[in-house]
Amino acid sequence: MAFPRSGLRLPACAALACALSFSLAATAETPAAPTAAEASGARKAEAAPAPAPAAAGVTAPAAGAPGSAPSSASTSTPQAAAPSRLAGNGRADVGNPDDFTETPIPIPPPVPVGFLIAWKPTILSVRVDDGSGSRFGSDKFQPLRLLVRYTHLFQDLSPFVGRLEAEGGQFQTDTERTNIGSDGADFTLRATVGSSTKVSSFFNVLGSIGAITRYQWGRPTGGAPTIGVLGAVANSEFEFRVLPSCTLILFGEVALTSVPYFAQANLGELSDASEIKARLQLSFDITRNVSTDVGFEFTRWHSAFTQSTILGNANPTQALLIEDREFQLTLGVRFKR
Repeated sequence: MAFPRSGLRLPACAALACALSFSLAATAETPAAPTAAEASGARKAEAAPAPAPAAAGVTAPAAGAPGSAPSSASTSTPQAAAPSRLAGNGRADVGNPDDFTETPIPIPPPVPVGFLIAWKPTILSVRVDDGSGSRFGSDKFQPLRLLVRYTHLFQDLSPFVGRLEAEGGQFQTDTERTNIGSDGADFTLRATVGSSTKVSSFFNVLGSIGAITRYQWGRPTGGAPTIGVLGAVANSEFEFRVLPSCTLILFGEVALTSVPYFAQANLGELSDASEIKARLQLSFDITRNVSTDVGFEFTRWHSAFTQSTILGNANPTQALLIEDREFQLTLGVRFKR
């Protein structure tokens, strides 16, 4: 029995299509053999240490990426308000720097706050001149002299400080003249306020202004008259940190003391008075709160009088000049707060 050709051709084409589809499906399910380069990379990945857990806000690698296990869907952790990303070099990208607020940390100025107690042995030099030449001169050692100073910081982390300083002790001259002077003692008081400025990590400047008073008294057996003076003072202190535990201090001071009080009647009228002081000092830190100071100090007190009869003259002099020079060694202990 003969069959039409068209009926035989349709079943043959259907069978060929089914065989081709089964072959493609088998090829897709069978994984291809890895190449040599891919095998080497896999071995290196296995030998490398496991990566650290991702931080909050870091997106997990997508499925299908190289080196990741195949999965049906990719997942990621929830992002924070300011997400951080891993840049291509492996470092965390924290986002725009403008999104963060910087908080300044105040640094206290290196102000020597606390008490200073010092022994100041002095060589006292006194000169008296009435305009026609020196009428008196004396150079004498004064071992009994002390200095006490307190420095106060008005507010923590503030550069503004106040100082109260008292200095005095033995004040004597030679006894070659008995009509002028003081064989006794003197006392100087300073009260100042100022500000400290940190110029660099090893250099600090402290400037102050305030009031000063000085009074000297005793028996008239030397060349230093009995008198008190009051005025204004300004000083500057430069501190250099030369070693971790050693500071070099340079100090300078000027004062105008033109207001007299409790002066000898025969001294006349005070027309001019001033003070100049300079100090070179080394401070050594013994502990965190204690240091020792060693220094040399020079102080010059100058005063000019008119209508004076203190030299025993009958007629008042046109001018009387008195100058005190103090060469002092400073040995002190500072208790820092």
